[in-house]
Amino acid sequence: MEDKYINKSLEKSFKILEILSQSIFPLKASLISRKSCMSRTTTFRLLSVLNKLGYIHKNTSTNTYTIGHKAFQFGEISDYLQSISDEAKDILEELSKQTGLITYLAMLEGPQIVHSDKISSQTDSGNFRTFRMRLDAHCCALGKVILAYRPDNEISLIYKSYNFYPHTTNTINNINSLKKELNLIKKQGYALNHGETFENVYGIGVAILDNEKRSFAGLSFSGSKNLMSPKELPLFVKLLQSASIKITNLIVNK
Repeated sequence: MEDKYINKSLEKSFKILEILSQSIFPLKASLISRKSCMSRTTTFRLLSVLNKLGYIHKNTSTNTYTIGHKAFQFGEISDYLQSISDEAKDILEELSKQTGLITYLAMLEGPQIVHSDKISSQTDSGNFRTFRMRLDAHCCALGKVILAYRPDNEISLIYKSYNFYPHTTNTINNINSLKKELNLIKKQGYALNHGETFENVYGIGVAILDNEKRSFAGLSFSGSKNLMSPKELPLFVKLLQSASIKITNLIVNK
């Protein structure tokens, strides 16, 4: 390509997007500046523009940056998802064996979650590695619990012009109701799905957190109403939270 067609600011902006897309954890501007070999002034200016456009997100409480919801329109986070899935394989299989329930692992991609694994006690361990199902985050336990551990302004950006699809009569249908439930989920440490995606499918989800207590993935159990008995809820939550900590240690603290 001839140099006359290259826009330097655009080129630098894509460099920032590449750096952030290669990290599932938030980065400070100073580290982005070093990685991109750009001055701090230039880095801050471009970060501000990209943040305003929605291609990156700034957590104002920690002054860190992550890929924004708009960037996911151009691709998937499958590499990260596969990496986490590979690391967590034994943990996920053990969860399913202990409970007999279907176990899911997923990450957030804009207003949706992307499942990496669907594991049941009857699953052949060699046959689940390419599972990729998308669901609206607002209508399932996994999506809601991941959203609960994201900053409020990130939630507002994701759902700024979003139409809440009513999958069932139990589905959350507006941003205010969603934020109210996310606050409750964060306080109790887990999310529930009361037939919000499909009428007779119930679920329990917990977030997988980084060192800043920000979610980068989530785990859930799913099953019929009979299988997801309220009396088993404390045990299921305990198992998921224990597995979440193990995965955090594998991915974040290794």
